[in-house]
Amino acid sequence: MSSSPPSRDVLPLRRAILRVAGSAALGFLCLVGATNLVLRSDWLSGQINSDPATLFVTYTGARSLVPGRLRFDTLILRSRDSNIEWEARLEGASVHVRLSDLLRRRFRAGSVRADALSFRLRERLERPEATPARVARYPRIAGFPDPPLRDPPAPPAPPGDPWRVVVNDLSVGLVREIWIDSWRWTGAARVTGGFFLRPGLEAEVLPSELAVAQGILHWGEETVSRETTGSVRAALPRFDTQAYPGNDVWKIVSGAASLRGTLDALAFLAPAGGGPRLAHGGAGTIRARVALKDGRGSARLDAEATAVVVRLAERMVRGAVRANVFARRIDFPGGSVAFDGTRVRLRDVSLEGAAGAPWSGALETRQARLGFADGSLDAHLSARLGDGRPLVALVPPGPPKWIAGLLDLRDFEAAGRLRASRGFLALSPARAEAGTFSIDADWREARGRRWGALLVRKGALSLGLGLGENGTSVHLVGAADWFAEEGRPGGLRTDQPREASMRRPR
Repeated sequence: MSSSPPSRDVLPLRRAILRVAGSAALGFLCLVGATNLVLRSDWLSGQINSDPATLFVTYTGARSLVPGRLRFDTLILRSRDSNIEWEARLEGASVHVRLSDLLRRRFRAGSVRADALSFRLRERLERPEATPARVARYPRIAGFPDPPLRDPPAPPAPPGDPWRVVVNDLSVGLVREIWIDSWRWTGAARVTGGFFLRPGLEAEVLPSELAVAQGILHWGEETVSRETTGSVRAALPRFDTQAYPGNDVWKIVSGAASLRGTLDALAFLAPAGGGPRLAHGGAGTIRARVALKDGRGSARLDAEATAVVVRLAERMVRGAVRANVFARRIDFPGGSVAFDGTRVRLRDVSLEGAAGAPWSGALETRQARLGFADGSLDAHLSARLGDGRPLVALVPPGPPKWIAGLLDLRDFEAAGRLRASRGFLALSPARAEAGTFSIDADWREARGRRWGALLVRKGALSLGLGLGENGTSVHLVGAADWFAEEGRPGGLRTDQPREASMRRPR
């Protein structure tokens, strides 16, 4: 049985379909070819990089097999404003974009997939802040000068028409490096999220997550933590970058973090040097948890180390430390954080060259408030030391040294209020007890001057010490009355002492 030939009405329809299909295929190939020509031409980079001081994009291995689907061997984005500079380097990037948006200075990516990412960000500094030690810890970003100084004040300029960069769906399989100011993390992580950017004007971070499989955290050249694992989630609403300069962006951050790892160094606690170190072969553990909503929330940090070494003056102190730091009321909009209930425990502490067996102790902040704007601290502290005698070696020469050497300071308890701000330090009031010994103290330092008063008791005996610019005054008779009198306005126990008090003869 033979099939019947197609009717005359069907043949023209088939030919029309083939012509349309051929035209579509030709159009498709032409569009792909044109896209590849644009990617390889100087026109696109010239359009995107018309203002390289605020946004610069460069790439290698650009190609397109499907219109709107772009592939890059490397894709580097670099941007800056008056507060920060940053660079993101993507490897093996695949981008889904609407090509027509490029004609309107829009880079709108429905999705971005990349094999690997390295990210660097640094704060721009005032010249006095750009010390050689600080700048040495900052990342280098090609195309921006070092050190990263803020521009001098200038009249506001029209914002112009910067590019809009929108990435709705970002996924990177391997994050190799995140370097922000002095902190550098290297390892293996995965990031998902998205962002919006108008350089110098607006920014937004869509809900994003960094899942850390393993890595090492550095502070400058120091290794702080190894084997870091955990996750960080964050989001920022769309905001005016000029209204939230520098660290002000924390006022609007929402997110959470849970990270843990080894503890290898604590140099960041004393950036100028002389801070805590871990002895050779020593290590510890650290765990951090943070939760924020619109810049407010709480955090907890637990750390433990068995071989901490601290230099105090010319002596070395060694021992084990366990710290539980509670940031119970983080308030970036209000500019403060409370550390109520923070505890530090010391064990097997010894002072180089001091007699006596190693001792233990604990420090707790019943109440503590830190101000972000001026670094001010107001804390009510309490401490217990198993043996305070080794501390005698740290007391400066003079009557206090001689008196301290006569005292039995085992089971030493102390409590006091510490206030600190720029150019001012006060320990007032403070009280310490050890057996039949007690000491009440007020001490201040401001504008290069130091002053204070001590009341020392040992059983029925008492002694008053006035500490002023011209030396130490000793009060053997009526010491308690003298100490109380110095608490009146203008006395040595006040923030504003009289000149006569400061010049009291020894």
